[in-house]
Amino acid sequence: MTYTAQELNTKIVLSHLEEAAGPGGDRTRSWTQYAEAFAKIEPLVGNEFFAAASTWPHVPVKVTMRHRQDVLTSDRITIRGEHYNITSIQEIKFRRRELLIYAERNPLQ
Repeated sequence: MTYTAQELNTKIVLSHLEEAAGPGGDRTRSWTQYAEAFAKIEPLVGNEFFAAASTWPHVPVKVTMRHRQDVLTSDRITIRGEHYNITSIQEIKFRRRELLIYAERNPLQ
């Protein structure tokens, strides 16, 4: 593993976008929370920052968490009240033990 249990010290909220029909037939979209988890959060610096092709005000982060099969790149992560759009999800060593997620802060919130 690339982390110890004590490093998973930040609570995150995973949400997905749902679309529903309103009473007048119009469509409404809203984020629905489907899970909470503890994760290791690291800012991307140096080569990782440039490899992520990020531009200001998109602040990239690397999130390491226990494996979940229901996390998608269309989902959103909320960390300490700030929303991050998932850009990439990778299984580390393909062992289904942990996920490495790259995400960028959503400047629009």
